[in-house]
Amino acid sequence: MHHQDHDQDQALAATLAALLLVGITLIARELAGLWPAVGLVMGAVLLAYFGPAAARRIAIALAVRRFGRHIAARDRTAK
Repeated sequence: MHHQDHDQDQALAATLAALLLVGITLIARELAGLWPAVGLVMGAVLLAYFGPAAARRIAIALAVRRFGRHIAARDRTAK
C-alpha cells in the first residue's frame, strides 16, 4: 500500500512540475518574447537536472584540495 502512495505522490509531483513549467513558459513568453522564454525555461530545467551533481563535484574537489593542503602543510612541519 505504501508503494502505491509513493507512486501517486511522484505522479502528482511530476504533473505539478509540468504545469508549473508550462505556466512559467507562457508568462515568460508574454513578458520577454519566445526565444528568451525558451532559454529561461531550458536553463531552469538544466539547472535543476545538473545542479545537484555539479554541486557534489565542486564540494568533493574543494575537500580534496583542502586535504592536499593539509597533508602538504603537515609534511613541511615534519621536516
